[in-house]
Amino acid sequence: MTVSARFRGYAIAALGVALATTAGELANGRVTLADQAMLYLPAILVAALGGRGPSLAAAALSVAAFDFFFVPPKLTFAVSDARSLITFVVMFGVGSAIGSLVARLRTAEAASRERERRTAALLAFTRDAAAASEVGDVVAAVEKHVRELRDDHAFVDAVAHQAAVAVGRLELASAARESALRAKAEELRSALLSSVSHDLRTPLAAITGMATSLRDRADDRPADEREALDTIVEEAQRLSRILTNLLSITKVESGAEPRREWVPLEEIVGSALARLEHELADHPVSVAVPDGALAHVDPILVEQLLLNLLENAAKHTPSGTPIDVRVAREPGRAVLEIADRGPGVPVGARVFDKFVRGRTGAPGAGLGLAVCRGIATAHHGGIDVAARDGGGATFAVWFPDDEPMPEVEAS
Repeated sequence: MTVSARFRGYAIAALGVALATTAGELANGRVTLADQAMLYLPAILVAALGGRGPSLAAAALSVAAFDFFFVPPKLTFAVSDARSLITFVVMFGVGSAIGSLVARLRTAEAASRERERRTAALLAFTRDAAAASEVGDVVAAVEKHVRELRDDHAFVDAVAHQAAVAVGRLELASAARESALRAKAEELRSALLSSVSHDLRTPLAAITGMATSLRDRADDRPADEREALDTIVEEAQRLSRILTNLLSITKVESGAEPRREWVPLEEIVGSALARLEHELADHPVSVAVPDGALAHVDPILVEQLLLNLLENAAKHTPSGTPIDVRVAREPGRAVLEIADRGPGVPVGARVFDKFVRGRTGAPGAGLGLAVCRGIATAHHGGIDVAARDGGGATFAVWFPDDEPMPEVEAS
């Protein structure tokens, strides 16, 4: 409260007591002494509107004026009847109590108005922040509303909290939009790859079949023609494997569940080695598969995984160096390892990502190992690569058992 406002409150208190005294003098002889005392209560109430100080001043002035002008002997502060002292005490006590209550009500009213104003301002800021489409709009709203209620620390704290919430909402919305765009792009890419792969398989199968037939009947042809036919067959087969990988990666990434069954791993390994007989011709292959080793897997997908790992090993391993295939049963899972003596995998290379090759200039489309990871993940398993002692790399794949292994009858 300013000095002028406080002075005005005391002036009103003095004026109110003066008016009450005047009214008491005008009614002198027609009302009782108690009635004249009651005339001072409105003056105290009016003075209380100015605060606790003016109300106490009005109560004190009322007692003094009432004693001086109306209590015998009049025009003195002497009191002839001791009972009048009780009247003074009650009059001052009631007046000060009423004044204090009114002052509290005024203070509570002012606080309520301030809370209402702060709540309205905070609501307005929340509305502006909710409508913001970028962080700059939130900053502008903060600047606008804080300027209206600056030095109000509680309001500033509330605005800061709401601003943080608004910025977080915008960041989440931006991340959600980016995620949706990436998902849409990935969906379109997968659909395109799947469509192209299916459309190419039929003509590619025809080319491979005709080239193979011509090669098988080319004994009487010149050497350069036989070599050209061999190249056509090999490249057609390589392209066929690329298309198979494309179809496999789109299948596992679409969330399709593998058709799992209990399969002897020896059969899957044997089938894969037979299909890659030509590619592995220059590499001695050692195979270690325990008798009766089973895995609960999709045999077609796991054979594709093994084909990719073996082809990858043959591609990166110098001619004449061995490739080792090992199968093991561990508690609750089957493990498949392919070890080679190639150049190994560079540290930090993300070889399991799509279209990523371990080394610059390495042959292939960079899909084989990505397909392997996708197939392993679809089986709730995993794949890893580690450096091999003496040089080379070891790829390890594991497939967990998601149901009890069937009992094998003793022969």
